[in-house]
Amino acid sequence: MNHDEAVRLLGPYRDGELDLTTCLKLEEHLAGCPSCQQKLAEEQELVGLIQSEAPRFKASPFLKTRIRAALREEKSLTIPWWKHFSSVWTYSGLAGAAVMFALLAAGVFWTQRIPALAQEAVADHVRSLQVSHLMDVASTDQHTVKPWFAGKLDYSPQVVDLAQSGYPLIGGRLDVLDRRNVAAIVYQRRKHYINLFIWPSDAESLHGRLYEQNGYHVLGWTKSGMNYLAVSELGEKELREFVKMIQAQTIESRPGE
Repeated sequence: MNHDEAVRLLGPYRDGELDLTTCLKLEEHLAGCPSCQQKLAEEQELVGLIQSEAPRFKASPFLKTRIRAALREEKSLTIPWWKHFSSVWTYSGLAGAAVMFALLAAGVFWTQRIPALAQEAVADHVRSLQVSHLMDVASTDQHTVKPWFAGKLDYSPQVVDLAQSGYPLIGGRLDVLDRRNVAAIVYQRRKHYINLFIWPSDAESLHGRLYEQNGYHVLGWTKSGMNYLAVSELGEKELREFVKMIQAQTIESRPGE
């Protein structure tokens, strides 16, 4: 190996990118070349200085959760949908086919796309965590959070306190959903957060279907002319438990009350 070749390979050698044979040839050249030895030492010193002085940022738990969920979703999408039914077909022929079509008729089909409203709610939830704008008013007192929305919205959202059940209220904020300003009531479950969006039901009602996107669950319903949409990275079981308690404690009222 000549000197010019060795100089071009110093960077890849420093970064561990060379194969064994090339490394041995380069190291043989380095043993007898003080110039290359000095150049390699200077580059290693510079890299060490950059590594020690450059700022580093640790990924948030929410970003890690989204990445893992996206990887799981991408992996599942590599399997053709019809292969999930292959065992049903081979096991009992026509009976298996009947089961498959019954599932399709019932809407139990995992490739169903999440509605735009649920996608927007997930985006609002993630954004509130990433930009540290989870709450405009931070309080565990429902009688502090509810009045805070007065004059900021054309309706008064009901605020329920579930601290005794392990889902404490921690505050609220204004957000935008379905092209209008909405109330976002924030709850906590251990280290996880729940955004409960509330706004008047002007046209469509939400029918209690649960959706999942990138590790986040969305569950919506309508009661007394108000739409409710709960979003969290909590598992399905805990989110449904939370929703049942909210529904049980939400009184019948008109949107303006």
